[in-house]
Amino acid sequence: MKIVISKHNEGWTGILLKNEKLFYTHYSFKSKDEAVNYLSKIAGEEVIVEEKQHPIIGVINGIVDGTAFDLPKIDFDFSGYTDKEVSVLKALLKIPAGEVVSYVELGNRAGITNAARFVGNVMAKNRFGPIVPCHRVILSDGRMGKFSGKKNHPMKIKMLTQEKAEFRL
Repeated sequence: MKIVISKHNEGWTGILLKNEKLFYTHYSFKSKDEAVNYLSKIAGEEVIVEEKQHPIIGVINGIVDGTAFDLPKIDFDFSGYTDKEVSVLKALLKIPAGEVVSYVELGNRAGITNAARFVGNVMAKNRFGPIVPCHRVILSDGRMGKFSGKKNHPMKIKMLTQEKAEFRL
């Protein structure tokens, strides 16, 4: 596996590539060492580390900053996910910036009915955020729901506000 990291504003963004496919993303490391150590643990094997700009890192930073939302063609490594989980993640990729979808609706779009809880569990396992934009999934009543295990998470509020999505706290 390969780790690619890049300094961004006050922190570091990193991706983990497996056979040049995106395996994992993270955008709020405090230091280069923290990024390398964390992503190395995720990899669980020998890694190559590169410190450079990368198109995927540019996309991540653009989404977090609210400056860019267009995705280049990205090859994802969905290993470890079931076919149903992959269908949910792929359906979520089709939700454009500025729009939100409920857990139930996302399940329906993935071809899985009555799946709010299942979709919530997939969001909790999403290792491609914010590229696979789990921050765009809200409760059916318009409230925000959880993000990174927390209600009303400031980063979810920030990203949805930047995208001008409508939601309730």
